[in-house]
Amino acid sequence: MEYARHDDDEIDLSQLLNHLIDGWYWIVGCVVAALVLAGAYLAMTTPQYETSFRATPAASSNFAGMNLLPGFSVSPQDAYTTLGNRLSSFQNFQDYVRSHREAFVIPEGASLGSLFTNRLDITGLTSEVNGSSELSLTYRYPEGESGHRILNGYVNATAEQVWAELKNRFARANQAKIAALNTRLQVGEDKLLAEREHRLFALDNAISTARALGIEAPTTPQEFGQLNPNKEVIYTSLSGDGLPLYFMGYKTLEAERETLKGKLHDGLSNGTLRNIREELEQRHQIADMLQNDSFYPLEEGVSEHPDERVVSVIERAYPQDEPVKPRPALVLALAVILGGMLGVFLVFMKAGLGAVLRQRRQA
Repeated sequence: MEYARHDDDEIDLSQLLNHLIDGWYWIVGCVVAALVLAGAYLAMTTPQYETSFRATPAASSNFAGMNLLPGFSVSPQDAYTTLGNRLSSFQNFQDYVRSHREAFVIPEGASLGSLFTNRLDITGLTSEVNGSSELSLTYRYPEGESGHRILNGYVNATAEQVWAELKNRFARANQAKIAALNTRLQVGEDKLLAEREHRLFALDNAISTARALGIEAPTTPQEFGQLNPNKEVIYTSLSGDGLPLYFMGYKTLEAERETLKGKLHDGLSNGTLRNIREELEQRHQIADMLQNDSFYPLEEGVSEHPDERVVSVIERAYPQDEPVKPRPALVLALAVILGGMLGVFLVFMKAGLGAVLRQRRQA
């Protein structure tokens, strides 16, 4: 039984092999047809290329000039995140395409939204679990377009915007600090002025009292008592804080009052206000230099390349020699395999139909 079954198997395999040999033209024809279709596909399909840009957060020294003054700081991660967010913004990409329209190969009727979605991929906007960050931009472009130049240009243009934004943040923070210092200075001067006005009020009262008591020149309570033996004077206000002002005599007090009135608003200063004025002067100088783009600490030791100011570049985009799709070798190999499979299927189908027809004739 087993030997018979083995012989039947050998007969079946022989028949299958004979069918394949007899139907070789089906197999070859299908392979040729598949290759023709693959060639037509390759001829009709525009090759697509792919290039990438990679970067990590820049060194903290790039932002040393922005961290000179208290109250404001920029970290490498801040700049990295700002750049990544801008690069992933459709509005930002749209503005770049419109200002560099001649560099792009855009099919007729294609929208910028589909262009942004289908061509640009961005990863690394958030940190990994271990805290590391790597920004990666991949740009896919058709044949005839300088994709590497477009991607590098897009990153550089965006990096320039980010650097300008960081400088504007620094300038705005400096202006806000100037406004706060001006407020503190005004409050301090108002306080000193209020103290002087309070002194004037005290002098007016003391002058009136001195005139009423007839105290013309500076005196003491004892001397005042000897000069007025018939007057009973009780000093209930003496408490260790010094004598009442009216003992200075109204002439002295009037002289002080006139001097104080003449210089009421002059020389309003103390140690705190002097420090505020010094810081204000420094910050005004910085504001002027920022306005004239001459604040050298911002640019000192920083690369001239816009992208390297904001991030540390690992790899810039470069031209690609081989397209990512279609891949001719892969397409042709698949055509041969699929064409051969189709040919084998047709051979076996033809053989099966022939056997069925023969059985019906014999019946």
